Amino acid sequence: MPRLTNIVKIMKSIIFILLLFSLTQAQTANALRGYKMHGDSVTFIFDRNLYRVQPARVVVTGAFRGWSDDMNDQRWLLRESGNGIWRLTVANPDFSLLPPSSPFKFRIDDGIWLDPPQNAPNARGGNLIFADDIQPMIIRAELVSARDVRLLFPRARPEKYIYDPAAYRLTNGGREIAVERVLYIQPGELQLVPAQAVDIRRFTRLHLEHPKKTVTVRYNGWFKHLYNGRPLGAWHDTSDSHTHIRLFAPRADSVIVYLYEQTDQPPIKTILMDREPEGSWYTHLPGNWEGFYYDFTAHGPDEPGNHFHGRIRRHFSDPWARVSVDSWGPARIWPRMTPATPLKNGIPRPQDLIAYEVHVQDFTNALPLPDSLRGSFRGFVTPGLRNTHGAPIGFDHLKELGINAVHLMPVQEFLHYPDKVWQKAFLNDPYMIEQGINRENYQWGYRTSHAFALESRFRVKDSPWGSQNRDFRDLVQRFHDNDIAVIVDVVFNHTAERMDGRMMYFNFAAIDAPYFYRTDAQYDFIGAYGTETKSEQRPLMRRWIIEQVLDLKEQYGIDGIRIDLAGQTDEQTLRELRRVVGPDFIIYGEPWIGSDDPDYEANPDWDWYKEDAPIIFFQDDSRNAFKGPTSDPQNKQTDRGYAGGAGNREQVKKALSAGFPEDKTPLSGINYLDIHDNWALADRFATKNWDGRFGVDEDAYKIAATLLFTSPGPLVLHGGSEFMRSKGHAPLTELIKEFNGGKIWLHGKRDTYNLATANLFVWENLGRNMAPDSGIYCNYKDMNAFWRGLIALRLSDYGSVFRIAEKPAADYYRWIEPQDSRMLGYIVDGRICVLLNTADSSGVFNFSMPRGDWILAADNDKVDHKREREGYPYSKLHGGRQSIELPPFALRIWINKSAVTHKSR
Repeated sequence: MPRLTNIVKIMKSIIFILLLFSLTQAQTANALRGYKMHGDSVTFIFDRNLYRVQPARVVVTGAFRGWSDDMNDQRWLLRESGNGIWRLTVANPDFSLLPPSSPFKFRIDDGIWLDPPQNAPNARGGNLIFADDIQPMIIRAELVSARDVRLLFPRARPEKYIYDPAAYRLTNGGREIAVERVLYIQPGELQLVPAQAVDIRRFTRLHLEHPKKTVTVRYNGWFKHLYNGRPLGAWHDTSDSHTHIRLFAPRADSVIVYLYEQTDQPPIKTILMDREPEGSWYTHLPGNWEGFYYDFTAHGPDEPGNHFHGRIRRHFSDPWARVSVDSWGPARIWPRMTPATPLKNGIPRPQDLIAYEVHVQDFTNALPLPDSLRGSFRGFVTPGLRNTHGAPIGFDHLKELGINAVHLMPVQEFLHYPDKVWQKAFLNDPYMIEQGINRENYQWGYRTSHAFALESRFRVKDSPWGSQNRDFRDLVQRFHDNDIAVIVDVVFNHTAERMDGRMMYFNFAAIDAPYFYRTDAQYDFIGAYGTETKSEQRPLMRRWIIEQVLDLKEQYGIDGIRIDLAGQTDEQTLRELRRVVGPDFIIYGEPWIGSDDPDYEANPDWDWYKEDAPIIFFQDDSRNAFKGPTSDPQNKQTDRGYAGGAGNREQVKKALSAGFPEDKTPLSGINYLDIHDNWALADRFATKNWDGRFGVDEDAYKIAATLLFTSPGPLVLHGGSEFMRSKGHAPLTELIKEFNGGKIWLHGKRDTYNLATANLFVWENLGRNMAPDSGIYCNYKDMNAFWRGLIALRLSDYGSVFRIAEKPAADYYRWIEPQDSRMLGYIVDGRICVLLNTADSSGVFNFSMPRGDWILAADNDKVDHKREREGYPYSKLHGGRQSIELPPFALRIWINKSAVTHKSR
């Protein structure tokens, strides 16, 4: 019996351990997913151990909150419950608060965004996804035509369909309309035939008896088939000596166009436009009206989703306009440009690409230019500029640097608040003065108001509205004449019309918000920026996206685009764009931050991420491996990637060999270290206080650059990183300013999109080296030379080992891995050898070098693959066994003089 009793005790202990293990596994699974559902409630769960942080505050935000930045809203603050777990429970009956497939994220402390844990099963697009495996009963109705309403069950199907017409009733523009017939179309779809014709332009509701429910009859069934291929905008046609004006406004009852000789005068002509089939309105005038200004009013009933003139009482301008008067004013009828002549050697192949991202104002505002040229396209390409040290600056700096593409941040017309209104609020505000934004609403431009117009503030000051078009074409030509391609940042995932929580009617919202934007069942705007453009099921929006890119290509001669938040534009539209612009045209973009529309996220033909990307995507996994994640760094050793000594050797090997799962080829992603968003590289590698102005750990910084330039595929550089450009002037804290009845968010160093001084190119630093007594704490001159040498090496015959388009063979990379994971070497195709020591002590590499004569091309002091060094340790090596000692944070690159076989373009 005692023995049996012991066995029972042992069995109970085993069962208890198994139950405890099972419970722990379940808790871990919930924490990885970030939530747990129970009944009609949801508990958000944050495990600090999974995120490797020690937060003082945790907030959840997502599509259900409009991606609110508010860190103080008590409703979304999680509470610590012990063992590093934070929780928040909210009611979610019938998924009314959080619908299935809703994206969300955790933020900590002062607003640091946290990416999902590495093994989170519901991570997608850089977010966690709520209830991605649930198919609730959703009932939708769509209007197809005047006698065709579709009843849809897009997720779960009902047990049986109701075919009794009396179970359905429509209200359309105030009229009651019976249903005379119900037809089965296909699984999840019924056709309801109205007893009377429905006015398809009016707001319609469907009332159901089983279940008792009222749903909005959306316009999708009509809109997704409504194609209009007629030319849009305003233009003079020399063949018939007329000026033509056409606007797409499918649900308006009438449209009026107003023509002006001057922007501050009453209209000289008012025309009631003619309705055309397929939703457009048209008029024409004899003669050439180029140079005249114009805008519109659209008229219709005041119903949900409508923002017609009777409601908003304001004019709007043409979304296809070639010239806009500072977004707020009218458009201007303007001639097309003749494009710049093409690059004589063609657009760089993706594997050869070294792009340089830069903003027009950041680049030019501190150049020694007349005030009229600062912040202008013309100032950007002014040659012959030097600083007081004689170093070439501005355009000449880019030529000397050796890049083969300039990547311009947004140049399409974008929102600035009017100067007079801005100055009234902030002219004497000390913070705004310090940040250089008290006189104008400085912006990077990710708030496009007119996609076919170029930014009017980038023209020469006081020159005619529209003169910027010629200046931009000339800018492209100047770069082409110097064998540099031009890439433009485009922003078609959202517009300027609801930025900063304000409703501003520039065009789409005043024309037909439900057509142009993703909206909810009541036609209210959805999305973090309030105006997610609806690329899917909207033929004209697909046209708007593709035509704006073609316009930049065919009117100005650009060579490629970078797409902001590309993950919010559906996969099929991007594939069509890729086809239309041709195979050589460069396209890359951000795959993260999906749509706030659950229907979009749930549709695999629309939603996409890195594994099925239709374009080259920003490879953030490589970035994180090289220099650490984008979140605000706390610990130098762990938050600065491999270059900073984190020892994440396996991850950096993947980054160096296109080895991440989504890397189908080395051309799947574009590698980078830093970019306009988030921290500048110099601040991440600052010696103290995360402020690179007062010193940078330059050896680690150079190792980060070496990792980037010895990785395969296309590269993009953040302009100024080559001479340690810092955003240290921006504070770490975030502020909210009251402005004109709303708010202005100032995010500080983590996002300097509206802070001018922090983003300036300090051109005087070029040519300077460290002189602490003179207030100079960095070797800017030497760092610039180092990056210039890396660029030259990569584009040389030797560097062709990195410029590959296909997955390399298994033996293409030969890894050298000492016991300390902070040390790594790699021999690439037997032609280049790289050794890196990111440890804080010296280390020895013992390895065999392929046969040949190996010449030192780079160390911590310089990069020069053309000149051999005499009398320098390890300056010449021969194939065979090597034992090479490197000091802390050291790098070496050798080239095999005997093995160059590939020629660069």
